[in-house]
Amino acid sequence: MRRYFILMLIVVAGFLFVNFNIADNNIPQEEVKTEKPQYHVPDDVQQIIDNSCYGCHNSESKNEKGKKKLQFDKMSDLKTYKQVGSLADIADVVTEGDMPPEKFLKKYPERQLSKEEQEKLVSWANNLAKQLTPED
Repeated sequence: MRRYFILMLIVVAGFLFVNFNIADNNIPQEEVKTEKPQYHVPDDVQQIIDNSCYGCHNSESKNEKGKKKLQFDKMSDLKTYKQVGSLADIADVVTEGDMPPEKFLKKYPERQLSKEEQEKLVSWANNLAKQLTPED
């Protein structure tokens, strides 16, 4: 008698398990999506970043301060609101002429951003931040 009871418990538990798994598979795909927003860097902007920013602002950089502030190679992994904040910061420091820093430019004057490069970088950062910001 005890064996039948244990066997029945196992069978009932098995049906419940199978039933719940089938129910989970019926969830519409729209509800399951967790897509990350598109983070796109055009080639001309990427060249500017590679030339004047990436040396200090990447995950492998020896410049701890630059790496702590921003890592271009990890930007697409950030949550949307952090991406938007980082893009706003990029636009601000480039507009104010704080990046690349003077100390860096003394050693590498060829990395100085031209006015056109500054405008292109700021425009990209502002436009991408607007695209990533959800509309109400």
